[in-house]
Amino acid sequence: MPPPWQPSTYAAGTIVAASPCRSSSPAGFHASPYSDPLSSVSDEEKTIGDTSSAAPPISLDDEFPKATAMGWSDLPIDLLIRILHLLELPEALAFHAVCPSWRSASVAAGGVPPRRTPWLVSLAEEPLPAGDQQRPVRRGLWDPTATSELRNLVDAEKTFQVSFPWGQAVACCGASHGWLIMANELSDLVLYNPFTTASLSLPPITGFASCIEGVYGDEGNVVGYRYSCYESDSVYDVRSLGGFFYDKVVLSGSPSAGPAIALSMHMDGKRLSFARVGDSSWRQVSVIRRSLDSYADCVYHRGRFYVVTMEGKLKSWGLSGPEDRPRKKTIIAEGDDYFFELITRYLVSTPWGHLLQIRVVLDKYQEHYVRVDVDRLDLKSSQMVGVSPAKALRGHAAFLGQNSRGILSVDKFPEVRPDCIYFTTPRLRGDAFEHRHNQWSGVKVYDLRSRKLEDAFLSGGGHYGTICPSEVWFTPSL
Repeated sequence: MPPPWQPSTYAAGTIVAASPCRSSSPAGFHASPYSDPLSSVSDEEKTIGDTSSAAPPISLDDEFPKATAMGWSDLPIDLLIRILHLLELPEALAFHAVCPSWRSASVAAGGVPPRRTPWLVSLAEEPLPAGDQQRPVRRGLWDPTATSELRNLVDAEKTFQVSFPWGQAVACCGASHGWLIMANELSDLVLYNPFTTASLSLPPITGFASCIEGVYGDEGNVVGYRYSCYESDSVYDVRSLGGFFYDKVVLSGSPSAGPAIALSMHMDGKRLSFARVGDSSWRQVSVIRRSLDSYADCVYHRGRFYVVTMEGKLKSWGLSGPEDRPRKKTIIAEGDDYFFELITRYLVSTPWGHLLQIRVVLDKYQEHYVRVDVDRLDLKSSQMVGVSPAKALRGHAAFLGQNSRGILSVDKFPEVRPDCIYFTTPRLRGDAFEHRHNQWSGVKVYDLRSRKLEDAFLSGGGHYGTICPSEVWFTPSL
């Protein structure tokens, strides 16, 4: 039986990951469903796996009788592989880093890619109940799931699953500074690290007081949300709103390194709100009213949040000082001439200090009808200046989508291609943009030198095209 972090092949030939069981452990560890959980014992009998009290305790004397007769670094490789097969992906990656003998066992077991390379994270397709066809089913657009699927560029054909330690999720809303930003089953935002299973809460969705109001049951629990949008007053169940309300969320830094601020782009790209990790509510700072325009992308760059609209208008906000009041600066007040051929825009903060704009436009003369243009923000003139696409990334690779800070060095990440952009399925807002390229599904790679768009590999989060993509690039903090 394969370990939970290795793919298993069904009779029909479809490759899916073995689904690990859920655990009530506060540490978020999970054992394989094909083995009994192991519980905590003495220091001499260290534990691997689940710490849930629901199952009877089993010590390593019972499971691995050889382990107590020798040092842990001296265990035979076959026994180490048996231990490794009980672990989920985060623990398997940690196993690889313990010592040379454990690293050798990890290599011999196969299937554990290096953690430093980019991962594509999407919400998992839950398997059908026992007795049904042995193949995954497609999640409904707003159905929650208890697991995430991870694919690594080193071996994109393999799919790994990692359980959420805090419940279920309905959407991937961002990835920033080594943290995923997910909407949970109550449509509240949660910061989550899939490799350490650490999680932190952002203010609840009811903290967007200007447009969201909670609907409560007789026992005081929230049973739905009243969503005031475009002069309507609709009520949604607790989980469906999180699937489409958030467009993108970025962080000013890692909350594990100090105070962090989150910027939420939401309500079909019409509103912006800020909150600190640990706050109880969101502070709305910008609204686009009665216009075809909407916010296209946002990024944290050199101490400020920058936001660009589909028309090409650029603004920035800084949050500092004793009152922590957002300070807005309009950088580019007028739109450009690309609006009617534009698919979407991205902002990229580079390691060499430049802020780049990536414009994805329709071009009927290209093979995939897509052309990518690159501009650089000139702060002195407050204008975007065109950059040669072949030289724009300086030999680096860019990973764009719901994530932020997506520039990687090919020297440190030799698996990626230089001067290429790896796109996840873009989220397009409104009929004016969506109809232009709604067939875009899955991960694409665009070569800035050859100006060609290619399929990178199939993804698990692009089933609904540009309507509601649920996939994001994630690069762990080291």
